Amino acid sequence: MLIRQIRPVDTATGHAPARPVDLRLHDGVIAEIAPSLSPTAGEEQLDGGGAIAIPGLWDQHVHTGQLSQAHARLNTSGAESVGVILELVRAELDARRDDRTDPRRALIGFGHRLVDFAVQPTVPALDEVTGAVPTVLIGGDAHHAWMNSAALAALGVPPRDGILAEEDWFALAPRLPELPGVEDSVATGAAMMQRQALDLGVVGLVDMEWGRPWESWPAQSPRMRIRTAVYPAELAHAPGPTGTVLDPTGLVTMGPLKVIVDGALGSHSAYTREAYSDGHGYAGRGVLSYGADELLDALTRASAQGLTAAVHAIGDAAAQIALGAIAQVDIPARLEHAQMLADDDVAAMAALGVTASVQPAHLLDDRDATESLWPDRGTQAFRLRDLLSAGVPLALGSDAPVAPLDPWLAMAAAVHRSADDRPGWHPGQQLQPREALAASTDGVRRLEAGGPADLVLLEESPFGDVPLGADGLMVDAAAREAALRLRETRVLTTIVAARASS
Repeated sequence: MLIRQIRPVDTATGHAPARPVDLRLHDGVIAEIAPSLSPTAGEEQLDGGGAIAIPGLWDQHVHTGQLSQAHARLNTSGAESVGVILELVRAELDARRDDRTDPRRALIGFGHRLVDFAVQPTVPALDEVTGAVPTVLIGGDAHHAWMNSAALAALGVPPRDGILAEEDWFALAPRLPELPGVEDSVATGAAMMQRQALDLGVVGLVDMEWGRPWESWPAQSPRMRIRTAVYPAELAHAPGPTGTVLDPTGLVTMGPLKVIVDGALGSHSAYTREAYSDGHGYAGRGVLSYGADELLDALTRASAQGLTAAVHAIGDAAAQIALGAIAQVDIPARLEHAQMLADDDVAAMAALGVTASVQPAHLLDDRDATESLWPDRGTQAFRLRDLLSAGVPLALGSDAPVAPLDPWLAMAAAVHRSADDRPGWHPGQQLQPREALAASTDGVRRLEAGGPADLVLLEESPFGDVPLGADGLMVDAAAREAALRLRETRVLTTIVAARASS
């Protein structure tokens, strides 16, 4: 493919040349860049018309199986009580009866947060509203599910009164397609997910789904690059080392071992060094899902199989345990979420070369909860500037469906750190737009010969630097405007492996 008249952005500076260039793609890489290139016989041509060009965007943390079901799920986000959720469920079931929807089809919901509830959800309360319709209401951080008796029985779970959380829930999540109607929604949703991601300039995903996603992706007509993770329970079945090609297109490859060390703030289960303001979990400090010895064993086995590691750690105590195990095994690794870090964690990540895989949109949701549950420790949350300054590589993502699969939202959140009229939260941790872009391109800093044939054409560049005030921090109004420009960026074309996808 020959792409004519584009202006490539250098992520180090955020600048694009004033005069357009031509770019040739061949055999999956960028073959040539020059002011003017002549087409070869039969070569496909695309006129960029002077468009801005950036390296293809990646979402470094997605649960694709869960995201593929999102279009058919009841949205429970924003519901701040058990009673409100039960009313939403009742209204959904009434609507189904009115439109004659199959009454046996399972009802799956997603979005609520336990941290918002004064009264905890119970199975009997859900049973009273749902009856025999299998119902699963998944928390917005994906770390627990509120299920009714019909769903528990259908999945072979013994009767219980409360929610399923952490490892108990993670074991069940990949089995949701066993419930009536769910499998059909997954097949439809997978195609929708890829289309929506490509329209936003996303050329690749790191799939952190439970189960064996490497078995399902080759049959899903992949149109973008997919790296599939493996969890400890399936480690023996991993098809090869990280980077192993898994499908004929070359788009699906083996990714890292994923290990979940602790829970999440929204479920009161992130594992911290000091207690939550209102207790919860082990000694009031959350939940340690995977102990140090277990983690060391899993990382050792993964290293022997040639896998890299992606270790989930949201609380600072979990980060400390994760980094200790990574240091002992000496395995290439990422810290997933890296949401709450002490100074020694940041230093350890830099010394070990551990990447911070962060989802900036989470800070928009967790801002108030952090200040409430971890008072006076908000400075430890989402330390993007500190990590970058320490030399820690940043890799941005969404954790979709926990947050939308939208790299422009992630970049905007990293730049301004506010979802409302308030100034940016801890503005010393803000990133410049070009820095947020550099953390969103899977390590590709610029379009150059020999690089991957993955790129995105934009109508204009939103990557100019935000000016600093006398205090050395970004001017808030300018940071807000820069974030808005990122959110409003228009993608013209997305190209994956030299094929135009949008």
